[in-house]
Amino acid sequence: MTKEIDLNDIETYIKALHCPIRWDIIKIIKDEPKTSEEIYNTLKHAHNDKVAKNNNCEGLCLHAHHKKLKKPTLYYHLRELENAGLIEGKKLIVESGIISKEKQWELIIKTLKIDFK
Repeated sequence: MTKEIDLNDIETYIKALHCPIRWDIIKIIKDEPKTSEEIYNTLKHAHNDKVAKNNNCEGLCLHAHHKKLKKPTLYYHLRELENAGLIEGKKLIVESGIISKEKQWELIIKTLKIDFK
């Protein structure tokens, strides 16, 4: 989905996207939905190609803090992205019709256009 915003709406998206870990979350789920646990594990292993871009990182780049990431912090970032309408978390239905406590996160805005007029 493409979302067009004007200058009155831009603050919401700047707030939601100001943090590097949130951009990494978007990179992780851009191709297919992932569970909270899958996102957490990918971030914790920041050497993953979907997250770290610099092979010479040695823990000095912005992605080094992912190794210290706690689950409550991840959930906070997921909620902020969801509150901005960028991602959506859906509860999974597992076998026997039981609803899982864990959500699967999906990127719902693929393109964000800003009208500066």
